[in-house]
Amino acid sequence: MERTPLTLEHGKKINAQLDVMGMHLSEFSFPNLYLFRDTHQYEVISIDDGNTFISGLTYDKKRFIMPLTKPAAGKKCCIEVLTSLLASGDWDFIFPVPEEWVDCFNTEKYHCSYNQDDSDYLYLTEKLQTYPGKAMHKKKNLLNQFLRYDNIRTVPISGDVIGEAREVLAIWQETSPQEMSTSDYHQCHEALDLYHELKLTGFIVFIGSRPAGFLIGEPLNSETFTIHFAKADISFKGVYQFLFSHAARHYCPEYLYMNQEQDMGNEGLRKTKISYRPDLIAHKYRAALIDNG
Repeated sequence: MERTPLTLEHGKKINAQLDVMGMHLSEFSFPNLYLFRDTHQYEVISIDDGNTFISGLTYDKKRFIMPLTKPAAGKKCCIEVLTSLLASGDWDFIFPVPEEWVDCFNTEKYHCSYNQDDSDYLYLTEKLQTYPGKAMHKKKNLLNQFLRYDNIRTVPISGDVIGEAREVLAIWQETSPQEMSTSDYHQCHEALDLYHELKLTGFIVFIGSRPAGFLIGEPLNSETFTIHFAKADISFKGVYQFLFSHAARHYCPEYLYMNQEQDMGNEGLRKTKISYRPDLIAHKYRAALIDNG
């Protein structure tokens, strides 16, 4: 078994495996893994039999191992290898396990549970395009307020506007309740630096010559587009509602869902995500071996 820190050089192989898996959870994304490699202490685990896994640390400081192959009921080899790795004591559980995998883990050997802080919030793309109905009325009003600004202009992110995106990021950090050391400022800054290398997609919106906000994401599978970062100058009222609506209309209209990822136990973030009325909360189970003493 070989353990190596996750690097950009792992991207091609891991992306190929993730494409085959086609998962809707935000961890199953190489850009996400790479940009948060230090936060989660990601390593690539290579087994002699050819299996590859990711080792990491959750936000609540638990060691986990993440499969890069679907551990379906018919693929006992993957399950057996995972069980052997957990038995070594180096990891606390397998994570993230989507709900459709839970039945693959023998209930006599495994206990599966989830932490709400890890769960992804998914929204119907069609809903975020227009914010229809009474429940979304406040969001639509905010969108309409933004649309009243003169000279609104959107531009795909490229080297020409990276500087302006960094300006927005700095303004966002200044108004964020989180310190730079605990926010995702550095990860977002690196996403802008490696935008093309990581094959990300997104746009920046200007009001006249002033950058107001930007959004960065990528497709996760054929049904789901994930938003990795949405940053804005909140002095422009309704800017976030515009970012999500514009992305839904022009950057991912062919996808059923937009994944806005987890809240990490941040109550303010949780309240915001719930206010958009999620259509699916995708739990990420932790499959731990049962200690039979």
